[in-house]
Amino acid sequence: MQLLKKIFLQLTILCISLSFLGCGKKTSVPTASNTSKKDSLVFGFATELNNFDPFSVMTADARSVNFNLFDGLVNVTTDGGFAPAIAESYSVSDDAKTYTFVLRKDVQFHDGKKVTSEDVMYSIEKAKEASLSGYNKISDFYMSEDGSLVIELYDADTGFTAYLTTPIVEVNAKNLALAPVGTGPYKLAEYVEQDHITLERNEHYWGQKANLKKITLKFLDSQASMILNFKAGSIDGFSANADTVEQLGKADVTKYQRNSNSVQLLALNNAVAPFNDVRIRKALCYLVDADEIIKTVNYGYGVKTGSPLIPALAKYYNKSVDDSYDVNVKKARDLLAEAGYKDGFSFTITVPSSYTVHVRTAEVIVNQLAKAGIKASIKQIDWASWLQNVYTNRQYESTIISVDGSLAYPTAFLSRYCSSASNNFVNFKSSAYDDMYARAVNTVNEEEKITYFKEAQRILSEEAASVYIEDIATLTVYTKAFAGNKDYPLYVTDFSAIYAVE
Repeated sequence: MQLLKKIFLQLTILCISLSFLGCGKKTSVPTASNTSKKDSLVFGFATELNNFDPFSVMTADARSVNFNLFDGLVNVTTDGGFAPAIAESYSVSDDAKTYTFVLRKDVQFHDGKKVTSEDVMYSIEKAKEASLSGYNKISDFYMSEDGSLVIELYDADTGFTAYLTTPIVEVNAKNLALAPVGTGPYKLAEYVEQDHITLERNEHYWGQKANLKKITLKFLDSQASMILNFKAGSIDGFSANADTVEQLGKADVTKYQRNSNSVQLLALNNAVAPFNDVRIRKALCYLVDADEIIKTVNYGYGVKTGSPLIPALAKYYNKSVDDSYDVNVKKARDLLAEAGYKDGFSFTITVPSSYTVHVRTAEVIVNQLAKAGIKASIKQIDWASWLQNVYTNRQYESTIISVDGSLAYPTAFLSRYCSSASNNFVNFKSSAYDDMYARAVNTVNEEEKITYFKEAQRILSEEAASVYIEDIATLTVYTKAFAGNKDYPLYVTDFSAIYAVE
């Protein structure tokens, strides 16, 4: 999940309690009206977070906050490239099996300790132990005599740099889930249960310092609450649904639109009848009208997609699959009849209730499927239950969610469809896909890599792994006192880019 975005469009979790900060409902968050507009921002945040550990977070919103707290050996850039971070430079051998990093000197953690080679080595080992994507490729890693970090791979991989955005943490870091210490432009300063968290600017940041001294993330569980608090001046900005933006009308606000960089899908559990039959899955693909969903649910703020890969990764994206399943009720009925369901069937769409956009999408899809005699019912559950029952335990028939990638690289979006992937929550199995994905990862020829990744997407479309709908636009609203936005091919908010308007 962004994984999962809000995993994706929005994936997020729950609440945090920091032992060193004194938790509980004892301090109310400062309101926007009584804080310095030049120094701080109060931002409405959809759900609480209870885990910042970069080696275990599952949700898109947690990764989005961590983007501001941590640095990797390299950091992603707005154009989808990678720039040196904890490493001041790096090189790749001609056979793409050896990566060498020169570490930056005098980088400090949030607690003032300097980053050492031991911290870097520890962080890589933690990533390997946590089985983070890509780290199983490492055959050896060590510090060379000249003080450089050397990472050796079992097989060539020209895209391995993408995995090295994984955060660097202190040796034997304690309680990363609730008391994260990184090197990023902001540090976690305060938490009040069910109310807010506060990020403070890292005054010793090695790179470009954040514009604002303080970011307060105010937990508000609905768009209605966001609007109410925004109009009352209690928050300065928030991520808005399309219908919320429409409600604001021509209000005196600053608006930014960008892709969420997560793919909304009607996920089908391929291990559960009747979705274990590719004909049934294809029938649903012919019935779900993405254009109608984008228009009616998101007021046109979205990009249609037929792939689990985000369109922003344009070089690898297979645009030809977008129109593989133009709406065709007759084809859908023929497939249903061929599979023994000429009169349709009934099933349940389980949706996280905290995401209005997914609930509304489900409502539209129910009507679309009814045209072929399929009776879909909607079951709303809370976010924690969705994570446990649907994503982790795979106890569901279908669901609607947005899935993001933790990296700005195709593997972050496509690896979950490999037969043996632990996060393959749709239970898709295809030897043809497994083979093509492996070819894409292992080739050192970039043109071949692009071809194989595109072919892998074609297989997912042909076998109808699920119904891919759209990359929903992310709409961020601020009062006129603030501006600033940076787009990345990831589901993240770069709070360091926001600034006060004089």
